[in-house]
Amino acid sequence: MTNAVATMGAWDGQQALPDDFVQLPYYIYANDPYWLGEDEASLRAQFSHLNPWFEHGQAWLGVIPQQARLAGFFQPTQRIDGESAAFFGFWESTNNLEANEQLFKGFSEWAREKGAKHIYGPINFTTFAANRLRTDSFEHGAFPSEPWNPPYYPTLLAKLGYQIRYRYLSTFSPLNDIIAAIGQDYLRVKPKLEQHFNLLAMTPEFWLANLPELYGFVDEVFGANFAYTPISFETFQAHCGESFALKFCPKTSVLATTKDSRIAGFFLVYPDYSPLMRISGEHSISAATINYAEHYRLLPKPRTALAKTGGVHPDFRAFGLFTAMSCELSFRARGHYEVMAGTLVREDNASLKFAARHGTARKHQYALYHAPITPTP
Repeated sequence: MTNAVATMGAWDGQQALPDDFVQLPYYIYANDPYWLGEDEASLRAQFSHLNPWFEHGQAWLGVIPQQARLAGFFQPTQRIDGESAAFFGFWESTNNLEANEQLFKGFSEWAREKGAKHIYGPINFTTFAANRLRTDSFEHGAFPSEPWNPPYYPTLLAKLGYQIRYRYLSTFSPLNDIIAAIGQDYLRVKPKLEQHFNLLAMTPEFWLANLPELYGFVDEVFGANFAYTPISFETFQAHCGESFALKFCPKTSVLATTKDSRIAGFFLVYPDYSPLMRISGEHSISAATINYAEHYRLLPKPRTALAKTGGVHPDFRAFGLFTAMSCELSFRARGHYEVMAGTLVREDNASLKFAARHGTARKHQYALYHAPITPTP
C-alpha cells in the first residue's frame, strides 16, 4: 500500500527541487554495486529556471517519498508521427505498482490538458539527454550514459499500459576478433576512400575550435531521428563544450573530412570509465569531473572502448563512410583497449549492421516506451 503522501503538479523551475525527488535514487540503488550515481547539482540545474528548455517547454513533477518519482515534459511544437506528444523521464521507483499508478495518472491527466495525444519515455527533457530503459544483461552493470535501472522496471511499465515503441542494442566483442574479421577488406578499400576523404583523429582541440560547424552538422545528421528536438547553439555549447570534449578518447575517435576540409563525418569513442565511477567504489569519480587525460590510465584491464556517437553528413552517405569510420576506430584502438562496443543503436538503424556483425560476444538491450492518452469521456 502507498501510505506516503504524493506531491505532484506543474513545475516551472522557480522553486527548489524537492529533496525527496533528489534522494530517492540513493534509496533505490543503496545495495547496487553497479550504480554510477546521479549528479545532484546537474539535476537541480536542469529543473531550475536557468535551463533554457523552460523558455518554450512545460514540465510536471511528482514524488512519493522513498517510493517513486516521475517528471513529465511537454513542448507545444513537438510532433511525433504528426501528433502532439509528451515525455516522461527521471523515473525511479521501488517495485510498487500502486505508487506508480498514482504518479502516472497525475502526469497523464496533465499531459492531456496540454493537448498531448501520446506519451513516450523514459526521456529526460529531450533525446539529447538520457533516455530509454535497460531490459536485460543486468549482471554486467552499465557504462556511463547507458540506461540503468532495476530489472523490474519493464514489468511495471507494462502493467501501467506502456508498450515498447523502439528497441535498442549495444554489442561487445574482443577487439582482436574484430580486427581479424575486418582487417584485410578494410585495408584494401581504404586507399580508394582516401582519394575523397581524410580519416583523422578527432581531438578535443578540433572539437572545441569547430563547435559552430559541428552544431550545424549535428542538426543535419540527427535531425530525422525519433523525437529529435532542435536546440540553440548556447544549449549545444553547454551540453557539448569543454567537459564533453575532454571525456572522449583522442586516440581512437575518428574525424572524416573532405579534401576541401568540410566535415563529412565523425565517430566519438569513449573509454568505459564505469569501474572508476561506481558509487560502491572507495574513491568513485563523478561524471562531471572524469576525463581522458587524468583517468584513462587508471582503468583496469580489460579496457572497453565505447563507440558511441557517430554520423555521416547526408551528402556523403553513398561512400560507405560510416562503416569505414567503424573500421578505422577499431584499428586505432589497438594497444589502448581490449574490448570494443558499439553502443545504443536502434534495432532498425542501418548503422547497426557493423555492430551486429562483429559484436557477438555480449549484447545489452534497451527500450523506449509509448502509451496513447485516453481522451476525456
